[in-house]
Amino acid sequence: MRIIFISGDGHGAGKTYLSKKIASGKHELFSIANMIRKDLLVKYPKYDWYNKNPRFKDSTIVKETGKTVHQMLDEKGDEEKTKNKIYWAKQLVDLIVYNRDHLNLDLAIIDDIRYVDEYEFIKRTFQQEHITHFHVINPHAKPEPLYENDQLKDLADYHIISRRVINFKKDSKNNE
Repeated sequence: MRIIFISGDGHGAGKTYLSKKIASGKHELFSIANMIRKDLLVKYPKYDWYNKNPRFKDSTIVKETGKTVHQMLDEKGDEEKTKNKIYWAKQLVDLIVYNRDHLNLDLAIIDDIRYVDEYEFIKRTFQQEHITHFHVINPHAKPEPLYENDQLKDLADYHIISRRVINFKKDSKNNE
């Protein structure tokens, strides 16, 4: 089995875009953030937990709690991580193992890995598999100070420069 980790410089770096470009179908994409969204969707089905627009996440209030969608996503992730630092990583591993063993999955793309401890746990669990880690470089990405993007960048096998950054550099040179 082949495992591909995707990390990046922050929100809007192009992690999910790269993941979708590599995958042959959604069945190969795995994301801790999507696991959190799925849990919240079960509890609060009236809200679009999969809407990644920053304005939506920061201005949509969950009536039941008085918190924004963004706050709810962060709190749900932190709530489980406080109890067990690798809770979400274990859930993800179980899902990938099931898909590998029962659905013949041969490629798992882990989109948007955010914490070193989760990365290392998943990597250790699948140490017999072929693992590659890409980090998307994009200085225009919105920083995510709660996450360990810089440390993950240092652990990556490859750094990929976002096309938007390359196009921005070309445009800057053409305007000189």
